[in-house]
Amino acid sequence: MKKIHVSAPGKLHLLGEHVVVYNKPAIITAVNKRCFVTITSRKDQKIEVVSANLKASKIVTEKEIIEKTKDAQSKWETYVKTNDISLLKSITSDPLDFPIIVIGEALKYLKKTLPFGFTLSIKSDIPIGSGMGSSAAIAVSVAGAIYLLFNKDFDKEIINEIAYLAEQKKHGMPSGGDNSASCFGGLVWYRKEAVELKIIQPISFSLPKKLADNFSVIQTGTPNESTGEMVGIVRTLYQKNPQLVNGVLLSQEKLVRELLAAIKSGDNTLMIRIIRAGEKNLESLGVVSDFAKTIIGKIEKLGGAAKICGGGGVKKRTGVLLVYYEDKDRIKAIADSYHLPFLQVPLGVEGLRQE
Repeated sequence: MKKIHVSAPGKLHLLGEHVVVYNKPAIITAVNKRCFVTITSRKDQKIEVVSANLKASKIVTEKEIIEKTKDAQSKWETYVKTNDISLLKSITSDPLDFPIIVIGEALKYLKKTLPFGFTLSIKSDIPIGSGMGSSAAIAVSVAGAIYLLFNKDFDKEIINEIAYLAEQKKHGMPSGGDNSASCFGGLVWYRKEAVELKIIQPISFSLPKKLADNFSVIQTGTPNESTGEMVGIVRTLYQKNPQLVNGVLLSQEKLVRELLAAIKSGDNTLMIRIIRAGEKNLESLGVVSDFAKTIIGKIEKLGGAAKICGGGGVKKRTGVLLVYYEDKDRIKAIADSYHLPFLQVPLGVEGLRQE
């Protein structure tokens, strides 16, 4: 067998995180940070998963992969009924179990058995727990690599569905938007109409350079809370105060549609207004920490805009802040004042690919 080598990008929500769970649209962009997966054959029938980032490895049999995937499915189904976050977190309490579950989901979906043993190596330059879709990129790249064990070329629709099934075991009730952006790349319009129907539309035009050049990222650190926990927080708020959450859902949907127009027209002023309003809606959902709000306030005082990306956080760290402001030196100065990393990340890059 020749070596299989694939990669998939991380993502950022331009707008629409959290509300996508409630069947509202989002615009998500693939970013130039990637997860690389390599499969090399072994002489035995064992499967070894190696993570360069975790500096850890695990050897399992195909039978153990199937059993672990069945157990994950059972626990996930219970979580959906009970909203028991501890049960959800137990599924991937060992981080190496997540790629193993991706393998299991792929075998189940494709109705295949493994023809031989192999080593699956993962190396990612996507910050973990940052809102940049690190787990989605793992799910897509592992699913893509397994797909190539049995096929010559990618079927991204199938690979994306496998990745989504695996993401459920990590995040509980994800929208599927993260894995879609990672799989298809570029700018993606995403909307889940129902469990059985998702609208995934690659946007035919890209961010104009005059807008794209104004984006940057401040990394506030990995949140104490998982994405699944943050989704659960909004879910609980919805049960307690449906009127508030419904108002946010409608407002964000309107803003996402306006964002599409702002991208197409290259309207700088409209972009700032939309990002600011979208961030205020996320704050209303209780997913933005006071620490993040302070940083965002300073950026707005300069005349720019910023928002959390992904699940957010309550205690302090919220993953990445997506910043929109033309003077990068002033944004870097704000990041430096908090001893936080500042990144310039190209947006709208290629999705899943063979290396």
